[in-house]
Amino acid sequence: MSLTSSSSSAVHHRALALPLIRCAGCKEKVRMFVSTTEKHDGWVFYKCQNHGVSCEFWRWELEYVQYLVDNHYLVGDAAVDAIGAAEASTPLLLPHAPTPAARDEVRRQVGLAAPLVAYSLLQYSLQVVSVMFAGHLGELPLSAASVATSFANVTGLNVLV
Repeated sequence: MSLTSSSSSAVHHRALALPLIRCAGCKEKVRMFVSTTEKHDGWVFYKCQNHGVSCEFWRWELEYVQYLVDNHYLVGDAAVDAIGAAEASTPLLLPHAPTPAARDEVRRQVGLAAPLVAYSLLQYSLQVVSVMFAGHLGELPLSAASVATSFANVTGLNVLV
């Protein structure tokens, strides 16, 4: 456990409400914090108010739950619920870097999709520009061009182009 950490106090929006006990070593109250370090951003931990001065009590959330159960602060259903909730929330906090194989697959898919996206955008813009030019000729040519473009899209004449 690290002696130095960035943190912020966090009490709001927590699904897992654990009792804040007094430290066994110095009898000061244990407080809950959320780490703001790059490596453990968002991870919940508990430490004594005197941590780093005269006390060394410091636990990640799952370790704190286990400590509470081992020392009978949590018993019965409360212990089971706390352990389950802490275990369920812990994997969500672990950072998962994409594997090189996943990155390569994404690059291949983007390489295949990019020309298709560009083609669709250019084809749509060609139709829009054609209708805009027809609009300069008057209302009747504009409506005729719009109906013709809509008919071509609906009947699939774009497949022939």
